[in-house]
Amino acid sequence: MRILSQNFVLHGRRGLKAAGLCSLAWMCGSCAKFPSNRGAGNFTAITFTFSVAGQINTNAQYIYDVALTASPQANPLTQFAPLPVLNSSNPNGRVAGSPTHFIEFNSALPNSANPFTLNRFALASEVPNPSDPTNPINLGVWSPTNRGQIFSFSTPQTGGDPNTLSFTVYTNMLADTDAAARQLQSLQVNILSMTRIANQGSGSRVIDSLGDSRSVNGLNQFLVVDLRSSRVYNNLAGFEPTGDTFGGTDPDVDIVNYTITVTPP
Repeated sequence: MRILSQNFVLHGRRGLKAAGLCSLAWMCGSCAKFPSNRGAGNFTAITFTFSVAGQINTNAQYIYDVALTASPQANPLTQFAPLPVLNSSNPNGRVAGSPTHFIEFNSALPNSANPFTLNRFALASEVPNPSDPTNPINLGVWSPTNRGQIFSFSTPQTGGDPNTLSFTVYTNMLADTDAAARQLQSLQVNILSMTRIANQGSGSRVIDSLGDSRSVNGLNQFLVVDLRSSRVYNNLAGFEPTGDTFGGTDPDVDIVNYTITVTPP
């Protein structure tokens, strides 16, 4: 199947939720063994590649995440989209909204055999959150998924460009069952970089995300990725500008380019 190039469409959302005070470990599955994702070839592959103006910083405090809301709907409601965190009132300090998953580059252990971790947020139906009862996702509770590890990736430590990270996930890793994975039609996506998470005390914190991060309205942007056909989403239209970090300047978190490639089986 031919891959068609397509400029992405960024979507805005009002009502940015704030960031957090403490990270909680979701014990349901925190000790689970990770399968090798056998049968991944029967599911859609999504490859994320993004670059910063400086270099991928391996200071343990630096965060490079891709946050996702996996949906069985082609046009999911905008309030479910992942958004950046601006202050310490969010329980995870890195992503707001209603994301189902986030992929984190382990900047503290960049030479690990598995430097990328796919985490799943708990549903509010699994772990209720009285402080945010209308959110279907409990933003304070997450754990590494037991649906497979990320084995296809490129980092500066594996010979890639010093300013670029790339990895591939499959749709069967983004749902609790293979049957549910086959129902997925879209991903709401945000790329989040920051000098530290929001709940590590006071002090400067520089962040970037999709859109123009120099304004709060620009921080309310995200991308909708259609999983139903082969496509390439990229930054040709310049929706992710250079030099748009929020809270200060730091080229190591200034996202300047990205590509998202969708490859059905």
